[in-house]
Amino acid sequence: MSLEKISYAEYKDTPKHWEIADATFSKINLVVGKNSSGKSRLLSVINSFSKLITGQHLPYENCSFSARININNKIYEYEINFLNKSVSHELLKIDSVEKIRRNNDGAGSIWYEKERQYLDFKLPADALAAVNRRDEIQHPYLMDLNQWASSVALYHFGSDFGRTRVLGIQEAEIAFRSPNTPLFDDPDNLVQVYSSAFLKYGEDFDKAIITDMGKLGYELTDVGSEDLRTITNYFPAAAIGIFTVEKDLGFKVPQMHLSQGMFRALALTIHLNLCTFSNNKKLILVDDIGEGLDYDRAVRTINLLIEKAKKGELQLIMTSNDRFVMNEVPLEYWSILERSSGKVNIYNSENSKDIFENFKYVGLNNFDFFASRFFKPEGKK
Repeated sequence: MSLEKISYAEYKDTPKHWEIADATFSKINLVVGKNSSGKSRLLSVINSFSKLITGQHLPYENCSFSARININNKIYEYEINFLNKSVSHELLKIDSVEKIRRNNDGAGSIWYEKERQYLDFKLPADALAAVNRRDEIQHPYLMDLNQWASSVALYHFGSDFGRTRVLGIQEAEIAFRSPNTPLFDDPDNLVQVYSSAFLKYGEDFDKAIITDMGKLGYELTDVGSEDLRTITNYFPAAAIGIFTVEKDLGFKVPQMHLSQGMFRALALTIHLNLCTFSNNKKLILVDDIGEGLDYDRAVRTINLLIEKAKKGELQLIMTSNDRFVMNEVPLEYWSILERSSGKVNIYNSENSKDIFENFKYVGLNNFDFFASRFFKPEGKK
């Protein structure tokens, strides 16, 4: 499963107009650009698109999405247009064969697999057919689309990442009372994510975290979660938190005492291993990768992400405007964003192959490719 292309536009023909057209992606991607060029917004668009398909987001006011996704070696082309919080257009094609078409009045037609024919339907104006018509027998292709959308995860590396959030004892007892506790997946609730994963995967999960943290330059001998009052005398209430034991310290350090950089690295490592162990995440979006880390650990973090993407079935899209990070990531993974007013253009080795290839012979570093605007057709002159 992989996202191959996405376009998005909102509030066309108004001062609020913003769009990005034909943003293409490979297995590993680093999105770069100046501040306010649209890097974080692009990831937000992808995440919002996935949440629409899973039914977690309500319709938008005035915008349109168009995407091409490879799902089980079939090409899904899905378009959604919204006008005044109603669905004005919805179209799904698989390998160029139309499966769903609906109009702005909610009426449309959908392909029934068992009957091998199209049948008419009519939905409320604010309802998506891709969400409301899911059916394993008649519309299994919508189940596959939902599975892809459910596999998208967005991590804001430069955020708090749940560092100040703990888990109340009673909350933990309720959450983990069942012997078959389902995996918990919330980018901002690391304690519950880690605890539910440990209950399911045990010591192997901890060993994988310790190994990956070692690759990032943090030598740990233990990681876990427990009542914070057993670790520090200064915590005022009964609550579960995460701790680490560093090799050169030898004692448990609670999450709130970790440096922000180390906690971000730990959080990302835990989430990545949950993706690997559960095999239920296919598209990982990481905004501001390396933010708050020194150069060496930022590079190590990116290399770890790329390693996991290469070894597994993960598709990776990262953003950064750090010149040192940019110099370490091969140009073949780059997508450069450039915004003019409300329109964002993207340049990468797919749509600007010759320009990217020619730069290899210039003798400059990757950041110079960006800073000199060599990526622009007129820039190479």
